[in-house]
Amino acid sequence: MAKKKKAASKPYRIERVNVSAVVHSTEDMEKVGEAMAELFPFEFEIEVSRAKGHYGNELTFLEVELKDRRKIEEFLKHLFRRLKESGELEYLKDTLEERIDAGNVLHLRFDKQRAYMGEVVLGSSDPIAVRVKITTFPAKRELALKAVREMIEKVEKK
Repeated sequence: MAKKKKAASKPYRIERVNVSAVVHSTEDMEKVGEAMAELFPFEFEIEVSRAKGHYGNELTFLEVELKDRRKIEEFLKHLFRRLKESGELEYLKDTLEERIDAGNVLHLRFDKQRAYMGEVVLGSSDPIAVRVKITTFPAKRELALKAVREMIEKVEKK
């Protein structure tokens, strides 16, 4: 009797995804939430916290944390598809090494204003920040880079 082969498990796992944005006193919190929604293919709940800025100005922080594997996978596929549509996926691939830190966290920053207008493009000033925690076995940065490249390739093939 032939033995059944076990399906090979991925050498990585996406532990969590955090999406956050700062709402400055001059901005409308609802509009910033709408901008964040452009990154999601499903409904989500935003955690809201408040603080005082360096000059005493009111700051509001919006944050969404994803831990469910299916939601994370759906979110990342959607995000990479949106980057492909906007022509930004190649730029992401070219700058990927700069975006993964020593703790295997992928850092993406999206232009908040353009997201509100329906465009998902990478940006750096006053962004919507996305942090993707990647756990690899063994814990090596090169494996985290490989994992993100694999996810991007899946989107490119479709």
